[in-house]
This record gives sequence, C-alpha cells and structure tokens, in this order.
Amino acid sequence: MSLLTAVVEPSFYKTRLVPSFAWLVLRVMVRSTFALVGIAIVTVLYSIAVMAHMLAFRDRAVFFLYARSWSRVLLRFAGIRVTLHGAHHLDPSQRYVYVANHASLFDIPVLLATVPDNIRIMYKRELGSIPVFGWGLRLSPFIAIDRERSRDAAAQLDATIASMGSGASVVVFPEGTRSADGTLGPFRRGAFALAARSGRSIVPIVLAGTASIMKAGSFRLRPGRVTCTILPAVVVTQPSTRATEVQTLDDVRRSMESVLAP
Repeated sequence: MSLLTAVVEPSFYKTRLVPSFAWLVLRVMVRSTFALVGIAIVTVLYSIAVMAHMLAFRDRAVFFLYARSWSRVLLRFAGIRVTLHGAHHLDPSQRYVYVANHASLFDIPVLLATVPDNIRIMYKRELGSIPVFGWGLRLSPFIAIDRERSRDAAAQLDATIASMGSGASVVVFPEGTRSADGTLGPFRRGAFALAARSGRSIVPIVLAGTASIMKAGSFRLRPGRVTCTILPAVVVTQPSTRATEVQTLDDVRRSMESVLAP
C-alpha cells in the first residue's frame, strides 16, 4: 500500500495542480484582454464625445471634466482603487507644477482622477498621430513636446509658462521615463526650471502601487490598490540659479523617496 501511494501520489498531484495553474493563468489573460478591450472602447467613445463638445461649443476647458471622468472609468475597468493622502496641502486658488514618480501607464489616469485640480499633461508629440485618441489630444489643453528637438522643447517651455499664467497647473514626470521596477530614478531639471521661471511652487506627488498593476513593457493588468500622496508645496528660491534649482531637485527627490521607501 505504501508503495502504491508513493507511485500514485506524484502523478495525482501533477494532474490536479498543473491544470489548476494553467486555468489560473488563462483567467488572468482573459481578464486582462477584456479589460484592455473595454478601456480601448471607452477611450474612443470619450475622445469622440470630447472632440464634438470642444468643436461645437469652442470650450477647451471642458476637456478636464472629460479627462477626469474617463480616468475614473478606466480605473474601474482595471480594478484599481486609489487612496488619496495630503489633499489639504493644496490651495484651490493656486496653480502648481506637480512632479510625480512614473512607473506605469496608469500613473496618468490615477493623477487625473484623483488630484483635485485641473492639470495639464505633457505628452509626446507622436501620440497626436493616433487615430481618434490622438486627435482629441491635439485639440486638448494638454501640451505636446518633441524630445528630439531641443529648440522645440524650449519653445514648449515658454508655452507651458504662458498656459499656467492663464490659470492651469501642469504635471511633469522628472524621471523622464517609466521605472522598470517602481524605484525612483534620477531626476531631470526641466520641471524645476519651469517652476522657477513661472514663479509657481512645486508639489511633489508620490504614487505607490501602480508599478505592480501594469509594469513597463507589459500589457498584463493586475487589479490592486494605489496610494497617491501629495506632499507640501516647495517654493523655488528667487532669484533662481542653476545651483538653486539643483538643490530644490535634490530636496524634492529625497522627500519623495522617503515616502516611496518600504
């Protein structure tokens, strides 16, 4: 009997566990596929609706309302729950340069859905060529940038400063690209130069949990919880110099890293 048990048990567990694991993987793949298809459909519908609204009423500001609603629907599709901390640090009468860590494609929907402010996003100009979605971006108050042309980037910096003067905040990902593992990468100086030249305060935002929901280079969705922490505003010393901007950059990065660290 013991010999029979020794021979039968391994094959028994193999036949039971392997199909269970394969079924789990299949369920995750099917769920991710349905969620992504749903997100694509919702994005197209929202893009058409907001373009029609902006063209019919010549009201670009309405884009912020559509963007916030679109973001919240996307988060529901993906099974993402967001907890917001630190909203009391914001003054509704002020406009800011927000700097946030970047680890997932879902960072932008989380920010648009959660931060109690109308914020402009800087996006790569080539995204404007995407049918329907890109057309909406080109009509929107969001800011297209060309990273390969430094002269154009400087012009866009001036345009961003002008747009903030008309009553808009802007969010910048100072790492410049998504983190592969969710850790905080080196910061670039652009956001801090923008804050210095515009006279706006910097507000650091720490996003924790987005990296595990959709990792860089992956289209697999994992439902989960995200924490969005708004830190106190930081005033850039005036008159500003490169040295003061770098010092502010270091201070802000340390404050964000202390929140992001486990």
